[in-house]
Amino acid sequence: MSEFILERIFEKVDTLPPFPKTAQRALELLREEEVNYKELEEVIKTDPAIAVNFLKLVNSAAFSLPQKVDSLLKAFMLLGTEQIKLILLAAVASKYFSKDLTGYGVSAKDIWVHSIVCGIIAEELAQLIKLPVEKRESLYMAALLHDLGKIILDLYTTLEAKKFYELMEKNPEDTFMQIEWLAVGVDHGMVGGFLLKKWEFPKEIYFSIRAHHDSDLMIQGKIPAMVALANILANMLGFIGGLDAFNYSIPSNLLEIIGIKAEELEKLLPKIYKRALLVEKFLV
Repeated sequence: MSEFILERIFEKVDTLPPFPKTAQRALELLREEEVNYKELEEVIKTDPAIAVNFLKLVNSAAFSLPQKVDSLLKAFMLLGTEQIKLILLAAVASKYFSKDLTGYGVSAKDIWVHSIVCGIIAEELAQLIKLPVEKRESLYMAALLHDLGKIILDLYTTLEAKKFYELMEKNPEDTFMQIEWLAVGVDHGMVGGFLLKKWEFPKEIYFSIRAHHDSDLMIQGKIPAMVALANILANMLGFIGGLDAFNYSIPSNLLEIIGIKAEELEKLLPKIYKRALLVEKFLV
């Protein structure tokens, strides 16, 4: 692909709406030692789309509330701070994954479900390894937004769709990242990482997004390794994020970096799959 087209791709980053101020303020409130839930409710209500999707998600059986709730405040009273963050970020993701990604062969619903399932897997992994609470927000954000680069690249992957399929057929052993580079000269992880860096997010978040398909980069830290594993597992379980849902295996060194054993992960998979199915069913 020409240098001109690559410049156009990175210029297109500016056309994506920035991370919502509503969510930024809500996350600030959730970081406080004593969270003011009434103020949090008022902040989230300023963005009706986020508020509606928050309630939609929280009432899905995947989050195991003892009762249905009809207000944000009631939901907050029944959830822990970390779960509120996860559901809030999942609701924010819906604002971006609202259109079919034709070039990646995935519907808006499926890419949103894939993102939420990645968030759920990240949550389960964090609990399993007892990841410090202060690290979990970065993990959830990177897991839920790891495919943002696909929104930017979708126009170009649509134009190169025939080339994509030909390359996948001719190079069955190649990773999807390698196929993207051959077809459009860049991969969606790099574009997504560039976007989050431009939005001035912490390095741990944009690096994890950049690294989630790169076998060398994903092992350079616990958070990028967990985001990469969440994406691999979501695709292997059938909650696909597009054409890249092929040729997946779990590198053994990925589990070592995270600090879990294969048998521990195997025991966790049925719980993850059950929660993922509940999300998918509720969002149909």
